[in-house]
Amino acid sequence: MLTLGDLRAAPGRLSELAGADALIAATSSAEVVVRAPKPAGPATTMVFQHETISMMRAERAAELAKLGAQVGPASLVVPVKKKPGSFWDQITVGRANTNDIVLADPAVSNVHAHFEPGFEERIALQDLGSSNGTFLNREPLQPHVPQPVRAGDCVRFGQSVFYFVTNAMLAELSR
Repeated sequence: MLTLGDLRAAPGRLSELAGADALIAATSSAEVVVRAPKPAGPATTMVFQHETISMMRAERAAELAKLGAQVGPASLVVPVKKKPGSFWDQITVGRANTNDIVLADPAVSNVHAHFEPGFEERIALQDLGSSNGTFLNREPLQPHVPQPVRAGDCVRFGQSVFYFVTNAMLAELSR
């Protein structure tokens, strides 16, 4: 198992994730929303001025600092990728050993949820009708309805709290 402390001690170990995004275990059961909700609406093309880019960098730094306060050296880093030989179409999460991401949490169902890469050109999370639910930024997911996941989002399966990070964000956190 890989921890954030392992990555800080040996940054070269980031290559073990093979470019995959990851879940980082929270150091407490508190669910902290790191990113402000993105306003709904049609996607638009934006032209940024220098000041806007500076503000975006400052926001990202604030998000990283907030996320960094929720994870620590002992936090597990779990790659969001399929296991070799996996027979599922998506990246499954649950208690059963056949899942791609196995969680030893009694509040997690055998096959609790799954990640769906390529959903609207991003990654989505879907609860599979689990007993104790899947939560995204403290909001319960409706079973069998995919929800897009963004970097910094807080995800809870049963009683296990994680933060979804991109590989690039993980590299910044491990410095």
